[in-house]
Amino acid sequence: MIPPIVRESIDGVKLLLEKNELPNYAKKLPSYFQTTTGIALLAGLLLLGFALLKGVSMYIMRMTIIIMSRHIEYEQKNDIFRHYQKLGQSFYGKNYTGDLMNRISDDVSKVRLFTGPAIMYALNLSCMIILVVGLMLYTNAEITLYVLIPLPILAVTIYLVSDAMNKKSDKIQQKLSNITSFVQETFAGVHVLKSYAAEDYFASDFEKINEEYKNDNIDLVKINGVFMPVVLGLVGLSILITIYVGGNAVVDGSFSLGNIVEFIIYVNMLTWPVASLGYVTSLVQRGAASQKRIDEFMNVKPDLDEGELVITSLQNSIEFVNVFFQYPETDSWVLRDISFKIKTNTKFGIIGTTGSGKSTIAKLLVGVYRPTKGQILVDGKPIEDYNRSKLNELFGYVAQDIFLFSETLRDNILFGSANSSVEKNLSYAIRAAALDVEIANFPNGLETMLGERGITLSGGQKQRTAIARALVKKPKILLIDDGLSAVDTKTEVAIKNSLSIHSNEQTFINISHRISSVQDCEHIIFLDEGVIIEEGNHQNLLYKKGIYAELFDKQMMVAED
Repeated sequence: MIPPIVRESIDGVKLLLEKNELPNYAKKLPSYFQTTTGIALLAGLLLLGFALLKGVSMYIMRMTIIIMSRHIEYEQKNDIFRHYQKLGQSFYGKNYTGDLMNRISDDVSKVRLFTGPAIMYALNLSCMIILVVGLMLYTNAEITLYVLIPLPILAVTIYLVSDAMNKKSDKIQQKLSNITSFVQETFAGVHVLKSYAAEDYFASDFEKINEEYKNDNIDLVKINGVFMPVVLGLVGLSILITIYVGGNAVVDGSFSLGNIVEFIIYVNMLTWPVASLGYVTSLVQRGAASQKRIDEFMNVKPDLDEGELVITSLQNSIEFVNVFFQYPETDSWVLRDISFKIKTNTKFGIIGTTGSGKSTIAKLLVGVYRPTKGQILVDGKPIEDYNRSKLNELFGYVAQDIFLFSETLRDNILFGSANSSVEKNLSYAIRAAALDVEIANFPNGLETMLGERGITLSGGQKQRTAIARALVKKPKILLIDDGLSAVDTKTEVAIKNSLSIHSNEQTFINISHRISSVQDCEHIIFLDEGVIIEEGNHQNLLYKKGIYAELFDKQMMVAED
């Protein structure tokens, strides 16, 4: 509405000055608006009013669409994070952590720019073009057609660059994921990097992938660099056409001076919508490329092992029946025809050579993996029939690779224990894990921060913290996978004595490479290359004088030395 007001005021003032005649609209106004100053004042007030209305409308538009996009970003990040947690170990084995992080952060941000600014600008420019061009056609269709001649050329230009921008945006996102993965992996293993004095080697590798990322971004900038001047040049051409054709029309008397100014303002009003086509196109292309990358992971089907049976305690046994297992990316069997039974409230030991499949059995029990062939029965029913979250509540699991969060020691021990009674068990768990002396020496006791912002625990302290985490909820099934390998013999004996107090109320599965850790178990299986080669209790296995007895003799000799 601003250009018609400017036109009427210019033509009104010109008419009053040249012919001393008032324009028709001024005749209906109070006398103080029937002068050149009054007409200019009226135009100024109207322009100010419409400017304020435009500001309020723009504020409402931004508060509606941009806030909507933030809600979309929030929901999408939550959806991706929940989906990540449902995916199996094979997914994480094939994808880098940096790539996972990039898709939930940078890619989601680019989708937000599409669902927010891109939609807002697209709606804005669409409405602007329809209304402005409509008013121009209404004012003078012939001159409007001349003025709009550059627009088809602009449309062809946008079409040509869109495909190139899409491909380049895809490449850039992939390169950014590579950079994030490289940096994350480098800093995660920085102690190894420094111990081998390999800083220059890694810096050189980073420089190469960063160079590729930079080059792809420069290529995209070059495309935009050509695109924007073309857009602005075509808009400038429209202004020149307006002045030339409009000027001739003024001479002929079919156009007024106010019309020329009106059309120049119209063209300038179209400048931002037309110029923003490139920006909006870029946002759309990048958003589409990012959404495609997000969908790649969101379309990965989670492991469907959620049964309907609810279990609150182990009544009889856990039984492996002819279980075979191999990792999806390999052809060799990790476990071959494994069969054994773990009776409730007993101690069961698993021992074997390195790479024999001991830890794989633990991960099969807690649902990280599923058997390739064969069955795992819990109280006589397939493990897949049980609700996995309820089944895992029975387990207190100490993994071979201990992971502690950058939180307080208390939070790490209570992690995963939602039961309100676990606070009561905290002191018991700390004492049972032989961690009470260390905690007393920590700067803030249980409130001491671990990880990057606090102290760094030794291997033995990490293992005992993990044991305390498993014990604090007094699990029905305690599963320790080489969880005592980093503690000394004296501490190991103290922990085992503490665990023995509850041996009649708990099924204890102890996986270790040390016979001293499992020798008090009622039943022990010895694994070698994924096969059970010996089983029985400690005395029976020594009596057989097989590989178990040989390993026992070697470990006793090492202990004596």
